[in-house]
Amino acid sequence: MVLTHIEEKMPQTSLPEHDYRLMAHKISSDYSEEEWGNWKWHVSHTIKDLATVEKLLGVKFSAEKRRSLEDTIRNFPMSITPYYFSLIDPKNFENDPVFIQSVPSAAELNFSCHDKEDPLAEDVDSPAPGITHRYPDRVLFHVSNRCAMYCRHCTRKRKVGDVDKTLSRDDLVKGLEYIKNTPQVRDVLLSGGDPLLLSDSMLEWLLSELKAIPHVQVIRIGTRVPVVLPQRITPHLVKIIKKYHPVWINTHFNHPREITATSIRALRLLADAGIPLGNQTVLLAKVNDCPRVMKALVHKLVENRVRPYYLYQCDPAQGLSHFRTSIGKGIEIIENLIGHTSGFAVPTYVIDAPNGGGKIPIMPNYLISQSSSKVILRNYEGIITAYYQPEDYHPPKCGQDCSACNLELDLNGAAEGSLVGIARLLSNHEDTDYLVPIECDRMNRRKSGYDQIVTLGTSLIQHGKNSDRIYLMRLAAEETAILLPEMQALAAENDYTKLFAKVPGDVKTLFEADGFETEAVIPCFYGGSKAGYFLGKFIEKGRKIEENTELLEDVLKVAHSKAGKALSFKLPKGYTLRKCTAEDTAAMAEVFSTVFASYPFPIYEPEYISRTMTESITYYGIWHGQKLAALASAEQYPLEGHVELTDFATLPDYRRRKLAGILLHTMETEMKQKGFGVSYTSAVAESYGMNISFARQGYEFAGRLKNNTQINGGLKSMNIWYKCLKKQTK
Repeated sequence: MVLTHIEEKMPQTSLPEHDYRLMAHKISSDYSEEEWGNWKWHVSHTIKDLATVEKLLGVKFSAEKRRSLEDTIRNFPMSITPYYFSLIDPKNFENDPVFIQSVPSAAELNFSCHDKEDPLAEDVDSPAPGITHRYPDRVLFHVSNRCAMYCRHCTRKRKVGDVDKTLSRDDLVKGLEYIKNTPQVRDVLLSGGDPLLLSDSMLEWLLSELKAIPHVQVIRIGTRVPVVLPQRITPHLVKIIKKYHPVWINTHFNHPREITATSIRALRLLADAGIPLGNQTVLLAKVNDCPRVMKALVHKLVENRVRPYYLYQCDPAQGLSHFRTSIGKGIEIIENLIGHTSGFAVPTYVIDAPNGGGKIPIMPNYLISQSSSKVILRNYEGIITAYYQPEDYHPPKCGQDCSACNLELDLNGAAEGSLVGIARLLSNHEDTDYLVPIECDRMNRRKSGYDQIVTLGTSLIQHGKNSDRIYLMRLAAEETAILLPEMQALAAENDYTKLFAKVPGDVKTLFEADGFETEAVIPCFYGGSKAGYFLGKFIEKGRKIEENTELLEDVLKVAHSKAGKALSFKLPKGYTLRKCTAEDTAAMAEVFSTVFASYPFPIYEPEYISRTMTESITYYGIWHGQKLAALASAEQYPLEGHVELTDFATLPDYRRRKLAGILLHTMETEMKQKGFGVSYTSAVAESYGMNISFARQGYEFAGRLKNNTQINGGLKSMNIWYKCLKKQTK
């Protein structure tokens, strides 16, 4: 549907000024008139509980709705500035776009099987604290987890408001050092959280440090402050930003109702200071999924000197599935803008591709066909026309040798480099005529973060920045005295924040004397009869703090309630189970890359999987016809007498078929036949499914390793489960 003649007057339903004051007095009994213009008052009086929401709206939620909303808040906290809350129409609050973006909904707990905690793989593309380096010449610098308001559609719900993960000044220095040492970076985007929630002095320090780096040409700030806390845009703040030009600001208006007299004043302050302004809108169901709404929004933006930059398809992050629209809806909206309004008022519609693929433009197609002499085009009205190509044009063959070029082009020292992607295929000076994107700088940066397995003496350790730790996998007990200082030195050299070790009881006291503490115990770990201790040493004390203990305890509670209630181990009809071979590695890598956004080892690479098959790892897979649906592995330690059952991965379309439980039962049975004394696993502590699977099959809980392993884009706590396969003797 294309709307060619739209009445653009949008209803103005924001509250009158006296109601703002009435609301402010309800929030704070000692409120005074001048405080409404003070951004710090709004921050200190953010609305964080349902009782205040009810009081300010004059409503009472039912007991059932209150329970569901409280459940949501426990997982995804609420924080709304009084200013932004004042824009809600109390007469129609449930359909109000401001209410929908700010007040929690029970739908946030309805996770799709495709939702991910870190859908854009920002954490795994992070070569230094706070840095995401995805594109060749620019980086995102995550400088704060603090926001003025917690937007319900935020793709970084895993981070926002998490005080424990807030970057310290030392972390920011490490991020700055990465930028200084990476000369191809010319553009730095400050993000968060919200960078403008930093103090004036901290923001000025950051801007001055970036401005002092010679190869940084542009600084950008991504902020929603002009939308939810416009009072923060003060003359003093603007004066600071202006000192470090060129600084660009991208803000985040989603609905015309958000553009108020107060936000307009903030935008005017920024624009009058010569700061270029852009806007990034997210397409949200029941908020702005309408051509009329979007057209009114972009017109209001350009009227206030803000260029509509991107229209984002909502990301598949956990808690956002109810906000996502079809791609067709986004195309329909762009069709209603291109040709129907000024070109500079039309944003680029993009999908930020899952797993770190970057922004991909998704726009209507105006090129219908082409031949050697002409192209066939259509315009916004549907008129089809032919455009004749010139007959005497001879394109120059570019070898990137600018000194030999006849064009009047002064590159002014622009960096030259090898071409990648489609640009490489289009070039005349490259021999490439096909593209297999295995190698690229971003993937190489990821690979450099994979944990390594090395030997210290004859002991075996794993270490790397991916999991930010040293893991003592196998200990030669006689080396304990020299191994401990060597591990500590390696940790200091790499700034690791945790040491982790699996050791027998006779050396446990030596590790405890060095600061290790017991996190889990398996009584039959060595040969089925001798206890093994899983010990952790937290070099950075903050790593010991788990942010989601309530969820982790609930997972354990549910898992224990299912203990011993094993389900059928019979494969569903049409499925087969067998050991994987080298011929299966490509399909295995595809499954792993689909299920895990990040992993400590390069399990996405067939070569790596093939190599591990020749060592001590046996992989088992379940096929549905010719399709590999699920797999897992048995990592065997015959000398120690134990086997770790790990790498459980099931494609989203095949979940809820108990395939992981069938794999577990099969591997356990075979390992028992081989004479292993114990089988055990480390299950992601927040995963209900895997913990329930092990509890059902009689595995016992041994303890939890806090913030231990990098999986799916973040450090995860891991629950240890075990089963003694040999009969215990006293």
